[in-house]
Amino acid sequence: MSALLAMRDHFGSMRLVALQLFSTAGLGMTYPFINLYLTELEFSGALIGTLASIGAILTLALTPLLNQIADRFMLHRRLLMFYFGGFALASIVFATTNNPLLVVLAVLLFRLTTGPSMTLGAQLTLSLLTRSGKTIFGGMRSFSALGFACASALAGPVFALGGYALTFTVGAILSLISVQLATIFPAKPKEKMKPQAGPKQPRNPGIYVLAASQFFVTMCTHNAFAFLFIHMSQNLGVSVAQIGLWAALLAVVEFPFYYLTDALLPRVRLRHTYALGVVGIAITTLCIGIVPSLPLLLLLFVCRGLSWPAYQLSSFRLMNAISHPRNAATNQAIVQVTMPGIALLLTGSLYGWIYDHLGAGAFFAICALAGAIGVAIALAGFRLTDARRSANRA
Repeated sequence: MSALLAMRDHFGSMRLVALQLFSTAGLGMTYPFINLYLTELEFSGALIGTLASIGAILTLALTPLLNQIADRFMLHRRLLMFYFGGFALASIVFATTNNPLLVVLAVLLFRLTTGPSMTLGAQLTLSLLTRSGKTIFGGMRSFSALGFACASALAGPVFALGGYALTFTVGAILSLISVQLATIFPAKPKEKMKPQAGPKQPRNPGIYVLAASQFFVTMCTHNAFAFLFIHMSQNLGVSVAQIGLWAALLAVVEFPFYYLTDALLPRVRLRHTYALGVVGIAITTLCIGIVPSLPLLLLLFVCRGLSWPAYQLSSFRLMNAISHPRNAATNQAIVQVTMPGIALLLTGSLYGWIYDHLGAGAFFAICALAGAIGVAIALAGFRLTDARRSANRA
């Protein structure tokens, strides 16, 4: 009991911790099985890819609009609950029907709600912690990694027990619990922001720098992750039955490094932490393509576990720092959802062709190159904006 009380005092609210756990647990329980379920329903690979593209287009079109509405009317909590509810509804459809039309609609709803819910949840968590004066954003996000890892590890036994129906039902239940836990966030700020006097202030140019950088960084991370487990199965001898355990391991190794990153961020400029994190991801991505054995791959997972929290936490904090509070959710959606979606739409097919025709080594090397370009854009862009700001002040 004393340990629980100490944790409550440290994190402010056990409900906020529980929200981090359950929101990603629902994803960890269902995500590995969705494409397998579509394959069992005799959806072709072309159709599955088309649904992914349509889902990306819907996300690109609707997420900025929904976040702008939430920013204007301060409806962030309701939007987050809508995302969790939509994810739960999609899982229920998967669990209860094999009607092709309903399944297609559920796939699109799943695509529309997954990424935006993770981004908005992280932004609301950061804002809540900032208002309470707590610098434990990394610690909170570590529970997201833990929730995904635990659910991924349990998804195999759950599937063995009850097949797709039970697996998706459990995922829906976890998401519905998240809807209730989301009430930890205030419905609206207690104090409304006063409109600024004078002409409208232009956007911080750093926002555009970070967005351009994220285009290339997510070109690296998303494409590499899409083919990681295929590479492990085809080239490193990992059986399909063990993929879930490796997915869980990939998240577990991040858990302690989120705590370490909390201590690092106050001591290093956010842009430098961002650059260091991306450089680490690029190096490990390059090495994944040439690693000859699973023990060495495990070591690379540990290195990625160090790099990923540094990159992710700094990108959220950096965008939050250079955004006006009323536009923070919209700007986060641009960087964390819109730019990755555009990157995947423009390069997903090309990277797939590279993997098929040039092999895993060349594929992961080109992914790493994209990450390196993203770092260069960030460092050069922020240096340029600093110089222009100094010139304007002079």
